[in-house]
Amino acid sequence: MLIAEKGGRASTYTEAKGQAVMDRDEVIIRILLNRGKAEETVWTTDLSYDYVKINAEYRT
Repeated sequence: MLIAEKGGRASTYTEAKGQAVMDRDEVIIRILLNRGKAEETVWTTDLSYDYVKINAEYRT
């Protein structure tokens, strides 16, 4: 799904489509700068209460 183009919101973007993407387990973000090819993987977390609690237990 295209979210932004030419410095602004894509004409095809809607909140419903954006929410559908964010509800997925995995979100892929592509940024096209037309400056060659590169690829990277970034792992993140939502830092939910349960995630923080489980990891805090490892330290105590």
